[in-house]
Parts: sequence; structure tokens; C-alpha cells
Amino acid sequence: MRQITTDELLEAIARRRPAVHCLTNTVVQALTANMLLAVGAIPSMSSDISEVADFVSGANALLINLGTLDGNRKSAIESAISAAKKKDIPWILDPVLIDRAPGRLAYAKELMTRNPALIRGNNGEISALNANPHTLARETGAIVAVTGVKDLITDGQSEKTVTGGHELMSRVTGIGCAGTALLGASLAIADPSARLEAVAIGLRLLGDAGERAANTSGGPGSFAANILDEVYKSSQSSLQERKES
Repeated sequence: MRQITTDELLEAIARRRPAVHCLTNTVVQALTANMLLAVGAIPSMSSDISEVADFVSGANALLINLGTLDGNRKSAIESAISAAKKKDIPWILDPVLIDRAPGRLAYAKELMTRNPALIRGNNGEISALNANPHTLARETGAIVAVTGVKDLITDGQSEKTVTGGHELMSRVTGIGCAGTALLGASLAIADPSARLEAVAIGLRLLGDAGERAANTSGGPGSFAANILDEVYKSSQSSLQERKES
């Protein structure tokens, strides 16, 4: 199948407006929602066990971020994943801080058996899973994205690398978490055969936006707003180019 391009992906997200349900770190919910809105996706954040399955059933992708984890959140995660699997909705595991707590690591390993479409983590988090990215992808059937100075994305057979970004991205809480939600929007509209490329495009979009935002930022505070503006500009530019083509 022909590979999807950046403009095609962003235009499709803006046109189709995929809904992405996010069970994410409570300290990054606003930034995550705004990142999705910037590209035209529709965020939802409920973790109420009485309604989370309904939200997921009506979504196009599900993000599971382990940043804020307690008993109630685990119950919501179980309900959300079950709903996603019933509707064949792609879900993403972001195993935040599993290298810091053994119980969190054990829980992440349990979730990996539930067929995530994507596992995205930094070098420490992926290393804690006791497998190199290619092995992890083959064992789980998921695309694995290892983010850092250079991002590695693999499905166990093929791989892509993405460079870019800026040091200020590590000075704002939640840029990585919000970026993972952006990958959820990408997976929501990409054909399964194009998901590896869609993840690479999403990471490249975030890194490029970070570089541009840093050029007009005085520090972390202005950078947080400017990176949203740059993601939005990329989305709008792709829409305009597709209209003119």
C-alpha cells in the first residue's frame, strides 16, 4: 500500500475529527486535550467507571497513560481496554515511570498482553520491560516507539528513526504525554498497514513544532503555548495545501 504523507495524515485528522479518549496523567490533561484540538481531533478524559466504557465505545482511539495510577484508575483502565477490544479500537500504552516502581512495572507488563496497537516510552521505560524494541514489538504485536534525542519506531520487522525537537520540550510537564495523544489521533485514521509511518509522522510533527516554538519562546512558559500554536499551524498548512492540490 502507498505510504501516507504528512499532509495526507493531517488533512485526514482535521477532516474526520477522530475522537481520542485519554486516561492520562491528571497533571497533563489540559495540555493533552489542547494538543488534540490543535490538529482537529476530539478529546475526552473521563475516568468514571460508570461511563468510561461508553466514552471509549464512541471513540476512534484510546490512550492509556500510567502517570496517575491508583485502584480506581486501574478499574477504569480495565473497563476502557475491554470496550476498545470489543469495537476493535486501537489503544496506546504509555508506561510512564514504570522504571521507578516495581508494582507499576508489573501492571504495565500485564497490560501488554491485551494487544495494544502502540507502546510508547522513553529509553528507561522500554528498557525496564526487559526487551529491546524489536523483540517487544514482535512479542506484543504492537508498534513500539522509543522516544529521546532520536526516536526509534518499529513493528518488529521494519523501523524508522526521527530526529528533532528541542531541550525545552523536557522542561514542560506533559509535552511527551500530549504527544502520545497526538499519535492516538494518527492511529485513529491510518490504515493498519500505514500505522508505522503514521507514528513516525506524528513524532516528526511534534519535534518540528518544538524546534520552531523554541525560536519564539523566552522559556518553558511561553514554549508550552507556542508549541500548540506550531502544531496548529502545521495542521492548517496541510489543509490549505491539500485544497490547492
